Amino acid sequence: SASLSQNPVTKPPDQDDPVVKISTDLIQVDVTVTDKNGKVVPDLEQADFEIFENGEKQNISNFAFLSRTASAVIVDGALASTPSPQSVTAASNKPLSRAGVHRTIAVVIDDLNLSFGSIDLARRSLRKFVNEQMQPDDLVAIVRTRGGIGALQQFTSDKRILHAAIDSLRWNPAGGSFDSLSSVSQNESDISERFTRESDLVGGGSSKQQTVVLAKDLAHDKKGADASRNAASQAAGIHAQTSLGAIKYVISGMKRLPGRKAMMLFSDGIEIGNDSVKERGSTIFGYLQDIADEANRASVVVYTFDTKGMRSMSIAASDNTYEIIDGHRGQKETARLKDFRDSQDGLTYFADRTGGRAFLNSDNLNLGIQRALDEQAGYYLLAYVPDAENFDPQKRRFNKLEIKLKRPDLKVSFRSGFFSGGSNADSNDLTKDKALASALFSPFTQNEIALNMSALYADDKSDGPYVRSFLHIDARNLKFHDEAGWKVATFDILAAAFGDNGMPAASKESKYTIKTRGATYDAMLREGFVYVLPVPLKKPGFYQFRVAVQDSETKAIGSAYQTVEIPDLSKARFALSGLAVENVSLQTWQNISAGKVGSRPGQVKIPSTLLYDTILRQFRAGSVLRYGCEVYSSATGGAAVIETRATIYHNDRVVHNGNLNSIDVSNQKDRQRVKLSGAITLADSLEPGDYILQITVSDPTGNKTARQLLPFEIVK
Repeated sequence: SASLSQNPVTKPPDQDDPVVKISTDLIQVDVTVTDKNGKVVPDLEQADFEIFENGEKQNISNFAFLSRTASAVIVDGALASTPSPQSVTAASNKPLSRAGVHRTIAVVIDDLNLSFGSIDLARRSLRKFVNEQMQPDDLVAIVRTRGGIGALQQFTSDKRILHAAIDSLRWNPAGGSFDSLSSVSQNESDISERFTRESDLVGGGSSKQQTVVLAKDLAHDKKGADASRNAASQAAGIHAQTSLGAIKYVISGMKRLPGRKAMMLFSDGIEIGNDSVKERGSTIFGYLQDIADEANRASVVVYTFDTKGMRSMSIAASDNTYEIIDGHRGQKETARLKDFRDSQDGLTYFADRTGGRAFLNSDNLNLGIQRALDEQAGYYLLAYVPDAENFDPQKRRFNKLEIKLKRPDLKVSFRSGFFSGGSNADSNDLTKDKALASALFSPFTQNEIALNMSALYADDKSDGPYVRSFLHIDARNLKFHDEAGWKVATFDILAAAFGDNGMPAASKESKYTIKTRGATYDAMLREGFVYVLPVPLKKPGFYQFRVAVQDSETKAIGSAYQTVEIPDLSKARFALSGLAVENVSLQTWQNISAGKVGSRPGQVKIPSTLLYDTILRQFRAGSVLRYGCEVYSSATGGAAVIETRATIYHNDRVVHNGNLNSIDVSNQKDRQRVKLSGAITLADSLEPGDYILQITVSDPTGNKTARQLLPFEIVK
């Protein structure tokens, strides 16, 4: 990938720098070297490489091998009926930092043009990728060319969001055909010739042709068939341009992500031309060239997958061949084979141009996916000082690169070249006035203002489903000024809930001013403060709820995000709201259980830390964790008795498995919205670290179960 700069590079870049920089001072190129088994070879030296620019050998001035290694095990992404600790931990939904990302991968599904069978193959392959091949520190987006495309906001490490995107893949009858192979059914010429032969048989009793077919009639038939074929080709070209536009949009968004990125494109093919060189200079080919260059500048390696798989070109029973005479069957199969291969040209070109690979003619796409993932484990960074005139677009627009290895047993993958000219400025870069929106869309959190969030789903009887987001803001990161004896600070809040298509389903923007003084001001600086932000969400599904806060004076920014599921209660589901939690000492809990805590005469008033604990979720061993939620059921009247169990996981083991409790809820006013609460004593032996609380609620009469998870931390 290539990003242009006028500043010289005097030191080897780290992994967060753009991988390939092109300037008049230095050109840096990323190169992948693999053995015969497709494994990355990490132990080569500078002397093993040669770089050629436009056929001229260049002197390598910088050389380095950069690697990214995974730090976590592969886990299953969906909760099973009896969930394992690994699957629960995978759902903890802890945002990744820039430094914590292992691989950044954009999976683009060309569902605008995929056939019915290809959609099914893509779905099955992607589910296996997410469940078995994706690792917890991978940052992945699944983008559909037909759906709404928000590039950056779709990147996530949460497998629930990715599974929701996969499940939403549908065949597009208006674009993709039912079969990925081109039709071999009869055209006007076939019908005319079949009619002529059968007429001769009826009239003369001979299989030899008696009727004279004029040359102009055959020419007319061929012209009509060619016109029909050209019309289909033009329609395919329009769909291809639309898909490429979506791909370019995703690549443009990936510019802001650090390091070397990968794109996996699943498509039934991109036809860029026929036999002649002239036709290869068509609009599609030129557009693909521009997008490949955009990928190079954005440090994106493209791997393409032909979702047609392994297919036979022979005429099958499903083909309508009645009017095709026997002598034309071979021609039809040859034409089908040519169409099949032509559709792969664009996939091969796109991958080769960006240093990736094209995986063709296979029904096992996951083998290609694993090959692509393996190649992201490490790459070589080579640099040389070019001839300055190569950057003059008036003399040479495209500069061809070639990397040669002195070891013939290894395969080297590299970008085919770069375009002269350009600018390091990203046309999509946001100004300071738009920095808040940039932070909201970024898959990484910003911490100039320490911001923590807990977004809880709930369902109101009158208003329906909504998300109430509790924000904890560190007041020490805000700029307070004096105003008539008060301490005053102003900040902006921008919040949005993004659906599985990356588009905002709901958003809120507001400006908030704090006026405080004295002991309240001191407590705010010491403990921070809580801001509550309710957002209605009517449509069921998974959402990424994102919030960004900016100090109006210093422009400092903090951001946070969380995945929230809105269940579909209309389908007789059993569901839980988000969990609210509170941490109290064992003595306080004993007083609460004895009825000694409250506001009535003779009771002790104890300040509640419910909001702070629900957001920060930091508890002490030896204390008591209180929790509360609502149980929703669309069944008439709801359940009279429910069963509950609380389980706590740490890493890969269960550290607390509570008893199965039966609770009579028949006396609650609204049994479709049952209020549930409980408490767990956190053992003194619990070590500091990350834990998961899982609350399981069952309706034994209706054989329905719902779970809710809460990540928390044990602190000293």
